[in-house]
Amino acid sequence: MVPVDPRTKGFSLPELLSVIVILGVLTVAGVEINLQQKNREEVNALTISLAGWLEQVRKSALLGAGCTVTISSSVSGDALVASAATTNATTQITSPTTCLTSNPLRSDDIASISPSSSFSITSPTIQFTPRGTVSPLSNSVINVVIKKQPSGPTRCIAIKGWMGNITISRGDQCGDQERF
Repeated sequence: MVPVDPRTKGFSLPELLSVIVILGVLTVAGVEINLQQKNREEVNALTISLAGWLEQVRKSALLGAGCTVTISSSVSGDALVASAATTNATTQITSPTTCLTSNPLRSDDIASISPSSSFSITSPTIQFTPRGTVSPLSNSVINVVIKKQPSGPTRCIAIKGWMGNITISRGDQCGDQERF
């Protein structure tokens, strides 16, 4: 049997401190990456929910009444994200769910958004005609920019052309990266 020197049992203080510092740096980096991922997921959830809701409003406008969509400029907690109102009733088919007037989009309806999150949304008022087109008729683009506050990721919803095609892109520059 080899004799054991009593001075070599265990780790020295500098070795232990080095391991603790390395673990601390890795933990801080992991927490930061996790927080960034959470912010991206919350912005993506709000963007996809709003784009889907806008598509539902556009389709409900086909039931016979024009729809005017108002989107809040800032959203936090359980705030109202967007609401729709009937702009011009016609003699065509109507139903109680026309324009989703009784079904606004609220941030607490989106499960993956924490109540403490805060977003800024840049958007004009959007009008859908009974034909499902965007009013006024033009080939212009209506941009809805969603940003996590204070300095989080940004997404963009573009409603393009007179047919109201909805696309979602990253950043505040609305592009053709993904068609909804």
